Amino acid sequence: MSHVLALVAVLRLGMRSWFSRCPRRQPPAAPRVAVLWLALLGGLALAPHAIADASGDGPHVARLQALPGGQPLASKLQYFEDAGRPLAIADVLGARQQARFALADDPLVGKEADRVLWFKLTLQLDRPQDAGREWALVVPTVSTHDLQFYGPFDRNRRAIAPPVTTGMRHPWSTRPLSSEQMAWRFQLPDQQPYTVYFRVDSTFARIYDVRAWDPVDYLQATQDKRMFDGISYGVLLGLVVFGLVLLLVFGEPLHLYYLLSCACALLAIAGFNGHTLRYPFADWPAAASAAYTVAPGLWAICKLQFGRHLLRLQHYAPRLDAVVRWMAWLLAAAVVYALWGSHPLLMFRLVQVSVVASTVVLVAGAAMAVRRRYWPAVLYCIGVAVLLAGISAIVVASWGWVAWAPSQMNVTQAALVAELVVFAIAMASRLRLVLRSEQALAVRTQQLVAALGTDALTGAASRSGLQSKADEWLAQQRPFALLLFDLDGFKTVNDRHGHAAGDAVLAELTARLRRQLGPDDLVARLGGDEFAVLVPGRHAEPALAGLATRLIGAADSPIDYEGRALQVGMSVGIARHPGDGNSLAMLLRAADAAMYQSKQRREGPAYSFAGGAAHDPTGNRQAV
Repeated sequence: MSHVLALVAVLRLGMRSWFSRCPRRQPPAAPRVAVLWLALLGGLALAPHAIADASGDGPHVARLQALPGGQPLASKLQYFEDAGRPLAIADVLGARQQARFALADDPLVGKEADRVLWFKLTLQLDRPQDAGREWALVVPTVSTHDLQFYGPFDRNRRAIAPPVTTGMRHPWSTRPLSSEQMAWRFQLPDQQPYTVYFRVDSTFARIYDVRAWDPVDYLQATQDKRMFDGISYGVLLGLVVFGLVLLLVFGEPLHLYYLLSCACALLAIAGFNGHTLRYPFADWPAAASAAYTVAPGLWAICKLQFGRHLLRLQHYAPRLDAVVRWMAWLLAAAVVYALWGSHPLLMFRLVQVSVVASTVVLVAGAAMAVRRRYWPAVLYCIGVAVLLAGISAIVVASWGWVAWAPSQMNVTQAALVAELVVFAIAMASRLRLVLRSEQALAVRTQQLVAALGTDALTGAASRSGLQSKADEWLAQQRPFALLLFDLDGFKTVNDRHGHAAGDAVLAELTARLRRQLGPDDLVARLGGDEFAVLVPGRHAEPALAGLATRLIGAADSPIDYEGRALQVGMSVGIARHPGDGNSLAMLLRAADAAMYQSKQRREGPAYSFAGGAAHDPTGNRQAV
């Protein structure tokens, strides 16, 4: 603009000098005035090009240098918006469209929009020895639908290289530098200024942080980004496997939504990094574009559903639960609209707004859950806070509030992965709570079962059940016998084959004892491998000895457990009421002493009577 003003001033001075030489009574002829005005207008139209051609050091010219981090060119980038999208490069080269190009006041601050932008960049080699050297013009975007490079053009507007077309709507093979970002390779033959143009058709069109790189330096500079992406993908894949294992083991909707959240986050990040087009859909750009469009929305939906179930909003905050469900339905409609609607940017705006809004809603629900001492909600709040801090970097830039930089996407990516890691910890905390609740419930169940007089493992009477029945008979002054059993070799079974095998032995022995007893007899498990039997009535010693022998024989038979034969023995002590005691405690002590005697005996039957005597089934009394 300063060049144009200077040219106008020179022309005005020249005209004033020419008019001053003319007689005042003889004004210049009309044809001469018309010629002067035409010359003025033509000079105004051609001034920028004439001045730019005259010197390579104009304000729009970028002198190319091979800088370590790439040479920033955004400050030299001129642009205009092609509102109707009808323009071709031939139209842009015309004087009318050339006049539309202008520099941005703050090039990296601007709102993203679904539009077509034309960019113009004038380049000049800084050193003569760089003539013929290869350069890479990098436009840091992976979401551009269509990107067309034209030039470089010399002073005569003659292109010295063919145009290049690439973008998300084109196969990966169209990428000149095989880069996820849009990189264009070019050469300048001499130190004259050359102009390049590129057309951007994107849902997220903006003024980009364009840089000129040495291609080798650029590829080396992307290694850190590739390593960062690889770590992120590895963590997400590990979380996917973690969610799958939890789903297969527990089968809860919470674990399904976590698994889907991790999978959609992985797909979304791969799309944002340009890897969906490079790897799975290199020859199918429509699929890569669809994945790029729907993955963020699906991730947000699954994240909302995961938050609902983790925080148990239906239980703690039913109204907030309804709000979150409506948000999920709204996002689902936006995902469908993004695929077939005319404004896909709307879906991304809804995702951004929903992440912020749902964070507020879910944090409110988490606060209600925390008030009831549901501690996984604290971890959930930490996770969403990490994501909100990370995603704000890219959201505020996309809305034009701060300058945009490629590193902002890395911050968002790291925050998303960190949130899912925190959510995994929150699920582990929830599992621990569930385990503790189940353990407490099991203890309570055992207490209730004990109160009912039944052993939970074997179904036999418990110690309290035995006490209840004995007290009843003692109150009725009914005679009865008490047989106390202790298993021999049971500890070996537990040590060699595990507690599950021991439990199976106890359950099977209980069933065998019941088969040897009458309907009025009572089998009780006192704890561990200790059993007792109450037999009502007044029985002679030979009859009780025969019963003890049958019970011992039933226990001697091997027990099949998972194809293995398990065998235990049995020692029995016998006491009778009223002869050996007038209470259950006295009878248990007498029977325990008799059982100890039978254990110590190396020969003879495996039972003893209280008082130190034993009988064999034939009725012969044996001293102990």
